[in-house]
Amino acid sequence: METFIVLTAGQADHVRGPSISTPAAALNPIERQGGVFLLGSDVLVDPAHETHRDFLRVLPLLEGGVPSFPGTTAGGGA
Repeated sequence: METFIVLTAGQADHVRGPSISTPAAALNPIERQGGVFLLGSDVLVDPAHETHRDFLRVLPLLEGGVPSFPGTTAGGGA
């Protein structure tokens, strides 16, 4: 089961965008119901996103597939 980093809208805005070291890589947190945004926790070990690692590492984690997992937004989402 995949693990996700849970972000607020402001935190998602802070990390969203192309990597400084690897322009072909980008972070794009996905909005879910309840105003939360999710990123796969694999970004924590991806060298392309090292500049955000300390910031992301302290945010809460959520296991995919648990009953409390937030649903998609009305506009789609992931």
